Amino acid sequence: MLVVLAVQALGADYRWENGPGYRRAKLEPIGTGRDGFTLLQGEQTGVLFTNYLSEERALSSQILPSGSGVAAGDVDGDGLCDLYFCSLKSGNHLFRNLGSWKFEDITQQAGVGCTNLDATGAALVDIDGDGTLDLIVNSLGGGTHIFFNDGKGHFKEAKEVLNPGLGGMSLALADYDGDGWLDLYVANYRVNSIGDQPEARFSIRMVNGQLAVTSINGKPLTDPEWTNRFQFHIEDDDKGGAKFGKEELSEPDVL
Repeated sequence: MLVVLAVQALGADYRWENGPGYRRAKLEPIGTGRDGFTLLQGEQTGVLFTNYLSEERALSSQILPSGSGVAAGDVDGDGLCDLYFCSLKSGNHLFRNLGSWKFEDITQQAGVGCTNLDATGAALVDIDGDGTLDLIVNSLGGGTHIFFNDGKGHFKEAKEVLNPGLGGMSLALADYDGDGWLDLYVANYRVNSIGDQPEARFSIRMVNGQLAVTSINGKPLTDPEWTNRFQFHIEDDDKGGAKFGKEELSEPDVL
């Protein structure tokens, strides 16, 4: 409907450009507005948040610098969109929208700080069907945590932790089996990487006439730490020797 009104407002001299299977035309802005966005400082909005990662932790992990996510939704039913930011063990933050681009930090009273987690992703969604937005938080190694909303922006954490010990990153929800309840899909990366172990040693031997990796740090590839973790590439180089490459795989996702 908005497109139709805009076309009518431009009058009969509106010029269409024809293409294969479509036509298009340039829309001229109506009114005195301007393009683009205006950057508002945290001191203006009240959204004062930094996802802090120390240099020591950043140098010791190739996973943590991947960052963390944010979720948006009306947690207290006032019709305004609130914001939830994830962080890496420096505390997540929930900001209540006061209107007019002003926000209030209500993390403590809401009970969703998650200061013990390397939180990576979050979703605000009604998972129990009571009409309020609940909170789901992913983490690296600390599992996926669920917080139930009382409808006023106060949350109670569920006792059961999903996806324990795995590198949960992004998540998605949908009723995939049609039973009326939202199901949860967690995409995992890794809690740690072999790249964080510069002293790691790969043993390579001839197996059935071909070079193959047989162990890592003295443990066979059937060890739980290494099972289904790598794809190896060993081929001849242009100097008559062998060229070794590896691809580290992510952990299995969880539904």
